[in-house]
Amino acid sequence: MKFCPFKSVNEISFNSSKDEIIQELGSPEDESTNSLGWYELVYGESVYRLDKEGRLVEVTANLESIEINGATVQYHLLKDHLSKYDSEIFETVGFIVSPKFGIAFDPEHKFWITHFRKTELEGWRNVSS
Repeated sequence: MKFCPFKSVNEISFNSSKDEIIQELGSPEDESTNSLGWYELVYGESVYRLDKEGRLVEVTANLESIEINGATVQYHLLKDHLSKYDSEIFETVGFIVSPKFGIAFDPEHKFWITHFRKTELEGWRNVSS
């Protein structure tokens, strides 16, 4: 999976519409609405989430490794790598969140990594347990 922090995932830009995603990826395997009221499009082991305005806000995918700054980082090394390159990294409700790279993951739920739009960072900061 190729991602550009806060901008795109696999060449699909954040803020893309449902129709734009389907045009690029084809029909999803499943569609549903989550507890936040966001619409979800499921493609294999990737979930594309659209906000209530119908724009892409985050993508969660099952990834054993991720490319960050040109380096491939294995999931089990991700927290250490992010800590080294993002001084603002924080933990909330079990998730480790990197404001610099726009990703969040729960080390207890391998290998799921969420990439999010910059506007969603405050939501991650304000999540309460």
